[in-house]
Amino acid sequence: MKARIFWIVAGLLLIAAVVAFVLVRPSLAAMRAARGLAEAATETAEVRTIQAMTTVEASGAVEPQQQASLTWQTTGTIATVDVAVGDSVQAGDPLMTLDPASAATNVIQARSDLISAQNALDDLLHPSALSIANAEQAVADAEEQLEAAQKDLRGIANPDVDYYADQVADKEQALLTAQQNAEKTNIGDLSNALENARDNLEDKTNQLNDARTAQELCPGCTTLFINATGRRMELSQAQEEYDAALNSLRVAELNYQQALANNDDAVAAAQEALDDARANLAGAQAGPDAQDVAQKQVAVAQAEAALADAQDQLDTLVNGADPDDIAAAEVRVEAAQATLDSIVLRAPFAGEVLAVNYQPGDPVAQDIVPVVLANRSRLHVDVAVDETEVGQIALGDPVTLTVDALPDLALGGTVGAVETFGQTVAGLVRYNVRVDLTETDPRLYLNMTASAVIVTEVLDNALAVPLEAVQYDDDGEYVNRIGLAGAVERVNVASGVIDGDWVTVTGDLEPGDTVQLAPPEAPSVGPFGPG
Repeated sequence: MKARIFWIVAGLLLIAAVVAFVLVRPSLAAMRAARGLAEAATETAEVRTIQAMTTVEASGAVEPQQQASLTWQTTGTIATVDVAVGDSVQAGDPLMTLDPASAATNVIQARSDLISAQNALDDLLHPSALSIANAEQAVADAEEQLEAAQKDLRGIANPDVDYYADQVADKEQALLTAQQNAEKTNIGDLSNALENARDNLEDKTNQLNDARTAQELCPGCTTLFINATGRRMELSQAQEEYDAALNSLRVAELNYQQALANNDDAVAAAQEALDDARANLAGAQAGPDAQDVAQKQVAVAQAEAALADAQDQLDTLVNGADPDDIAAAEVRVEAAQATLDSIVLRAPFAGEVLAVNYQPGDPVAQDIVPVVLANRSRLHVDVAVDETEVGQIALGDPVTLTVDALPDLALGGTVGAVETFGQTVAGLVRYNVRVDLTETDPRLYLNMTASAVIVTEVLDNALAVPLEAVQYDDDGEYVNRIGLAGAVERVNVASGVIDGDWVTVTGDLEPGDTVQLAPPEAPSVGPFGPG
């Protein structure tokens, strides 16, 4: 029993000793920490001037000044491919052409449209002497037509009865003359010529028959004695005279029949003219008809309009075309030329060929881009800047760019554009800023990711203190300045740009002033030592 009590008491004493050691140990650690604080509180630094920069950082992809995925504006089959990937081209250079025979109908039609449009434009700009002469003749014709229309109107509105009566008398005399001429034809020279031709043919027919009979009686004779005429001739001569007589009869009959037809036509025309004259006289005696007057007035108006148009065309040729007409003609030429040129794919700007997706013989497909072209002479990077920082950026701000794929490469640039409208992405409003590179490198490829540091402000000879010197309390930021006598003085400041371990400040400080560095925070002390 006594042994058990001994061991209990010994254990209690051991526990008390351990507790005492633990309580004493933190006191020693706290003393050491306090000693460290006292030593740190005495650290100081001098106020200096530095060159500080305000920057905005962002990233984006490297892009060319210009880039285009060209497209065909028509259909057809590829005839030639004039470029390859990597080629440099100038604006207007042909890249591909289509086979003209495979082009759309409107392209084929554009050839003739272009010729017509060019001729029309040339006529406006440089009218020929023939065009002017034709225009002058058109004016003269239009004037005659107007005079005739005006005369007709006067004749309808104020008919001259005596004139129409004289016309009837004249037409009656003309009809009588035509009838007399017809009678003369029946008993005149043509009729006699016809009778003579008939008689002559009868004689030549008898002569030919006699010659044939004589030939039969004397088969070997060259010349024959023809009893009816008492002549000697060959059978062929008798045949020729018969043929001539037959032809003369046909001519005489034709002349006679033509004369009869002409006489009939003349009589019919004279009768028709007489009927018209009598109708005109009857109309004149009855007075003007309102409907006829209206029709003649319309005819006069149309003739006047035609004369005005003809005169305008002549004036245009002589004095120069209307600028609006020239502009319209030029537009037609340009439209036809553009349609015709659609079979040639040309470079819209100078640049480098990035992709070629067709070969000769391929049909054009609207979903296949024929050529991708980029102008890499000037590169830029579009970066997205937060709305809290974009207001600091101005055009022309210098920029330093680094490329993720080329860590040893640093390039210069400037801010080329700042968009004034933002886009909301994941709840944040960002603005696009274009950074134009002022230098480049052959290793730099399009679409590489580049980080941009935009310098928005440069402060020369700015007052700066170590970061540890700036403290903060309810009254704001301040530093403790140490005077000549070692007195510590509070100086209110406003911190600015951080440059490494230093920060720019504004306040009642001068370069060379000594400021106290803030002591480090005291370490926490627990039951098992400093935490």
